[in-house]
Amino acid sequence: MADENLPEGSAAEEDRAPEAEGTPEAASTAAPTADADASAETPAAASEGAASVDASVAPQAPTAAEGVPEAPAAKRREMTGVVLSNKADKTIAVRIDRRVKHPVYGKIVRRSSKLAAHDERNECREGDVVTIVETRPISKTKSWRLGRIVERAGA
Repeated sequence: MADENLPEGSAAEEDRAPEAEGTPEAASTAAPTADADASAETPAAASEGAASVDASVAPQAPTAAEGVPEAPAAKRREMTGVVLSNKADKTIAVRIDRRVKHPVYGKIVRRSSKLAAHDERNECREGDVVTIVETRPISKTKSWRLGRIVERAGA
């Protein structure tokens, strides 16, 4: 505390400075040196390194530019049934049959549903067994399109 009252550049201050550098207490309060600058960068570098490690661990989605093909679209539902009607233009009515167990009696019962499907080329006839594929809504009642004709109806 007595040193604070001394004028700048006095001999007592100059004598004290070299001794202060050698002591451990002075090293913690001394101006940062090159080693201290490196240690100051280390936490920042460590946090950057941790971020780069985290980024390298996280899976990166490959792009088409890297030559990796994109994932295929979701598999569409397919159903097989019999053509009931082909009277409308580019539309067929298909009966889908399924067998379910009766909830009370346990008997296997046949259930059916009638779906409208889009037939672009009007190639189906009544009685054909066809596979229809779910698609975007084409009209109020049509959300299916003709996939393929499995079996032609008998002449």
